[in-house]
This record gives sequence, C-alpha cells and structure tokens, in this order.
Amino acid sequence: MLVVFHHLVYFSIYNEVLTQGSIGVVMGLLFLAFNQTFFMGTFFLISGYFVPLSFERNGATRFIKDRSIRFLIPFIFYIFILSQVQAIEAYILNQKPFTWQTYFSHLTYGPIWYVELLFVFVCLYAVWAKFMSKNKLSVVRQSTPPTYRMFTVFVMILAAGYFTIRLWVPALDLPGGSPEVQSFVGLFTASGYDLPQYVGLFILGIIAYQRNWFRNTPDSMGRAGFGIAIGASILLLPLVLIFGVDGLQFSGGWNWTSLVYSLWEALFCVGVFLGLIIFFRERVFHQGKGWSFLSAHSFVIYIIHIPIIAIVIAGLKVIHFPPSFMFLAMILITLPLCFLLSYIIKQIPFVSKIL
Repeated sequence: MLVVFHHLVYFSIYNEVLTQGSIGVVMGLLFLAFNQTFFMGTFFLISGYFVPLSFERNGATRFIKDRSIRFLIPFIFYIFILSQVQAIEAYILNQKPFTWQTYFSHLTYGPIWYVELLFVFVCLYAVWAKFMSKNKLSVVRQSTPPTYRMFTVFVMILAAGYFTIRLWVPALDLPGGSPEVQSFVGLFTASGYDLPQYVGLFILGIIAYQRNWFRNTPDSMGRAGFGIAIGASILLLPLVLIFGVDGLQFSGGWNWTSLVYSLWEALFCVGVFLGLIIFFRERVFHQGKGWSFLSAHSFVIYIIHIPIIAIVIAGLKVIHFPPSFMFLAMILITLPLCFLLSYIIKQIPFVSKIL
C-alpha cells in the first residue's frame, strides 16, 4: 500500500490537487523524498530473496518461461492499454481527441518499469546460476547471520554508486546531467538515479536467501537500523539543506553536498530495510489471512493503481469536488477500488494464472 500512497501524493502535487506552496505540498514532497530512498529498493530486495528458490525448483528453462509470462504480458498490456487510461485527464478534461498521434504520445510504462527491470535482473541471475552450476561452483546455503561490518561495506558501495550515477542522472529527476545517459537508463527505470539501489538490493536479497538473513538477523539489528536512519537524517540532511539546495548541487556532480546526500540516502535505505525486516518478521508475517490477502493482491494492485488514481482524479475534477477535501476523497476512493478491481481481475481464470 505504500506504493499506492506514494503515487497518490505524487499525482496530487503534479495535478495540483494540493495547493501549490501549501504545507500539504511541503509535507508531500518530504514524504516522497524519504519514501523514494527505500520503498522500490525493498521490492527488489524481496524479489531477489525469492529468485534462487524459484530457480532451484523450476530449472533454468521453466524459470525463464514462467517469468516471461508473468512479467512481459503485464508489461506489454500496460504500455499499449493502461497507459491510455493513465492519460484519461488529457482526453476528458483537456479534450484531446483520441487519434493515433495522441495514442502514441501517451504510451508509457508507468510503474511497470519495475517489472521490466526485474525481468532483466532475473535473466542475468539465471545466466549466472547456470554458469555456476555448469562449472560446479554452486553456492551452498548456510545460516550465517549478517554483521554490521557487512552492512557498513554495503552502505559505502551504495553511496559510491549513488554519487557516481548522479554525475549523469541527477537525483529526483532534477535538471542537469547527461541527456544521453538519462535516455538510456530511462529505457529500464523511471528513477535512474536510484539504479544502484535496485541492483544492490536485488543482489543483497539473493545473498540474504543463501545465508537465511530474513530469519536469523538479530532483533537488535532492526532497532539499530531504524536508529541509523533517524541519526543519519539528523546529522546529514541539515548539511544538505543548508549548503546543497542552492543551485541544486546536492542532486549530483563533483561536490561534497552530493556526496553527503548520497551517503545519507544509503544509510537511510539500509537502516529502514533492516528495521522493516525485523518488523515484518515479528509483527506482520504471523497475522494469517489478512496478510495472505494483501500478498495475493499486491502485484495486481501495483499494476493497476496509477490508472485508477488517474480515473479518480479526473472524476473528482469533472464533478467539481471541493478542492480542500479532494486528497482525502482520493484516498478513500482509490484504496477500496484497487482491492475491488484486483479481486475481480483475480477471478478471471487465464489472468489469475499470470498474476
């Protein structure tokens, strides 16, 4: 649900549902900035964790076949069909005619870039696993708890990755960088400035499976993770806000504020996902049917939630819904609608096999 709320806030700001310059916009931007540091990366972490087991059970051929069906069909469907629903405001409120020109101009992968990039990752994993098996270099699964030294090294690598890619792809899609590099990275992800996070956490998820980290990570490490995230925000973010906002230097380039911002993001990301691992292990995974229901519908909701948000915004604007209450109405309508449509979609036999 975090990803749905993230895009509710994003499109509320983008579509001026929230009044520009208001405290709501400021709070929304802060939420987006903090959320962006970890929430999509966490998806890649979890995906990486389950990839080795699926590969071992199915073998290379069936593994790639299953992933091709599960990932590429929704990817193609979104680009050619749901992208037009996402652009419904342009057609209804801006009264653009539906022509081939407008159709192609609104083609986008929306949130489904995650599926595309994940497909690339799992294919690369399959090649690596096949190579390891062929050369009898298979990794033996063992229950080895993580250490703070391991995560310190990972934070340093992640921060270096952030700093490096943002020489060409500025953070938060801010101006600057290299248009050529941005265009290439944009083929695979809508937030190329966070690509090191996605790669790093996917690999970390694989390692976590091999070493059983989701089960044997100490509870104290989860508490420490949240503490690190808070501490890094208190110590490092003020430096960025004071010295790096002017000229948007923090977003990338050869300057120390970009390095500090990269370090903060890495610390916050690792700290939060450590805390979340323990939180979900101790508080959520044991709650039975409710968690199972959310898990069963999460992928469908991820695919359809932005078109639903677009429809809700357009509908509220058409009926001239009071602006002061529009954001609240969006939440109250969008969330139940996502679950309702997901439930209906999951009842379709052919679709249920894919999703």
